[in-house]
Amino acid sequence: MGELFHTLGKTYVLEILHMFLQEGGGPRRFVEIQTRLRMSPNTLSDRLKDLVEAGLLSRTAYNEIPPRVDYEGTPKALDLRPVFDSLRDWATRHNLSPEHVAPKVEATVPG
Repeated sequence: MGELFHTLGKTYVLEILHMFLQEGGGPRRFVEIQTRLRMSPNTLSDRLKDLVEAGLLSRTAYNEIPPRVDYEGTPKALDLRPVFDSLRDWATRHNLSPEHVAPKVEATVPG
C-alpha cells in the first residue's frame, strides 16, 4: 500500500487520472492537460513522468516538427474507474458541493 499511496497521493495525480478516465479516455496532449487543470508546466511534467513510470499512462512521442507527444490512460489506469465512481458516490451521499463532485465515468476500455 505504501507504493500506492506514494504514487496516488501526490498533488494533482487524482485530477490527472480522472481526466483520462472521463470522456472516453482518449489521448491528450500536455497543453490540453495543463490548460484544463491549470497546473504549472514543471509540476505537470513531473506528474506525467510519475504516472508513466507507474504504468498508469502511456506516452507516445511522434517524430514531427513541431514535436508532438500524446498521453493516454492504460488498462491499469482504467481499472481505477470503479474507485473514482465510488468516491463520487461517497461525495454525493455526504453532500459535498457539486463543483467538487465529478460526473460518473462512463468510458469504455480501448482495444
